[in-house]
Amino acid sequence: MTDNSLHGNHDPCPACELRREVQDTRPAIREPVPCNVCKGVDFLPLTDAEIVRRTVEEARRIYWPDWERRVSNA
Repeated sequence: MTDNSLHGNHDPCPACELRREVQDTRPAIREPVPCNVCKGVDFLPLTDAEIVRRTVEEARRIYWPDWERRVSNA
């Protein structure tokens, strides 16, 4: 089961980010507006397949150049 609270297992909610960008900075206290995209969680969970795809991509980027270097020097 995917744990969406772990780093890399979710993306930030673009709707919440946009709202923070356009929010004015006046000191008035306003009621929070619920997000229709993430339901107020502030992130969008990734599927298991997407997590695996991103992990494999990062492993290729980090691990394989070192492995190729070691094999070619042997």
